[in-house]
Amino acid sequence: MKAVLRNAAIVMACALAQQGAAAMSEGDLLRSVEVPLKNKAFQAVSLGVVERDGRATAHAGTLSPDRAVAPDDRTIYEIGSITKVFTSLLLADAVVRGEVTLDTPIAKLLPADVRLPDGAGDRITLRMLATHTSGLPRVPAEISGDDFGNPYARYGDADLWASLRKVKLDFDPGTKASYSNLGAGLLGALLARRAGKTFPELMEARITGPLGMKDTSMVVPDSQQLRFAPPFSSTGQAWTHWDFLALAGAGGLRSTMADMIRFAEAVLRPEGSPLKAAIELAFAKQTLAATITPGGQALGWLLAGDGVTRWHNGMTGGFHAAIFVSRELGVATVLLSNRSNPIGTDVAGGLVRRAAGLPEQVVPNQDRAEVAVAPEQLDRFAGSFRLSPQMALVIERRNQSLFVTPTNQPVDRLFAAAPNVFFSRRVPADLVFELPADGGPATAVILKQGGREMRAPRE
Repeated sequence: MKAVLRNAAIVMACALAQQGAAAMSEGDLLRSVEVPLKNKAFQAVSLGVVERDGRATAHAGTLSPDRAVAPDDRTIYEIGSITKVFTSLLLADAVVRGEVTLDTPIAKLLPADVRLPDGAGDRITLRMLATHTSGLPRVPAEISGDDFGNPYARYGDADLWASLRKVKLDFDPGTKASYSNLGAGLLGALLARRAGKTFPELMEARITGPLGMKDTSMVVPDSQQLRFAPPFSSTGQAWTHWDFLALAGAGGLRSTMADMIRFAEAVLRPEGSPLKAAIELAFAKQTLAATITPGGQALGWLLAGDGVTRWHNGMTGGFHAAIFVSRELGVATVLLSNRSNPIGTDVAGGLVRRAAGLPEQVVPNQDRAEVAVAPEQLDRFAGSFRLSPQMALVIERRNQSLFVTPTNQPVDRLFAAAPNVFFSRRVPADLVFELPADGGPATAVILKQGGREMRAPRE
């Protein structure tokens, strides 16, 4: 009850603040990326906001260091895991059509010769796939967890069915929550199979087509390649586009700011939309035993700490994107960028605060210098480090950068201050790794935050 009253108070305060806030302009949007551009967190970046009084978009940077072309509303970006929001909307649409229910077991939609071990197919539902509560692992065992080149490009339907026949669940379906690209990709594959179409065909027929999102698709035609932003790693290294086959529903869509703003507006104000019923069903908060974010989950959507704002982000090898929708504030924001740096999520979330007239959050360590660390050195830091029985820090190298994911918190990129000392630009914290003299993996990490030091040994 206290949580409900606290959330209601937050929403009321935000709404009152927004009543006195002026509509955001292109200049307001550009100011939000001045510091990240200075820190080279973005190459090209596109921003958009939908408010009660209209919408605005803005663009900064250039498509590449040697191609001084600015992005615009029609620049095509990979949106990565935001695809999961669209896949879950496909599920909601199928429920509205009466084709399936949220609690339809996946066993009813799988090929006849595909059975999961221990009858798991009868216990995993479509709702679980859309809320990361199925127990399926993050990625199939056949896909390397540290391959950021183009990891899903050769994983087809036959591979998916073969994986499911021998899959080992991380937990009993519905009892816990853990982010799963395999689960989201499987959801898209099953819905397409049920409709007798390919995933791209189904997405166009039922979602992007009705919403008028003409540039949102799996494949960028040859005639539009010049509009497709080139990809870059978080450190600015030229990278490769990502392609998806069987797991397209997890992250395969490409889109533009023009299309994503159209989508954000449809979710913010679904009245009159041909997908109103499906949008409302997907937007509804789900009652679950566990969620991957403290605020809760809807179908595909994650809920922010206020318990009402829906959001999702996406990151492929060379892109990062984020979308936030707050109906209580009458605000939706979108950020698209062609550099795989998760700071874009913080920028998009900050735009919601600015549009609502709330105080902006200070970016910690924004002017702190970064030093280069060789990839083989970064590999020594990868692993899980246990801070407490309830909290672990999962450290991983993605491309040429180091990332940390604390338990039940978003992923955060780390920046090197020294060969074994890293800092965050999301929170005022340092991580100091203890390295053995023999050149092996780090044995522990010390978290320095708020004047405290906490040691986390490697698990």
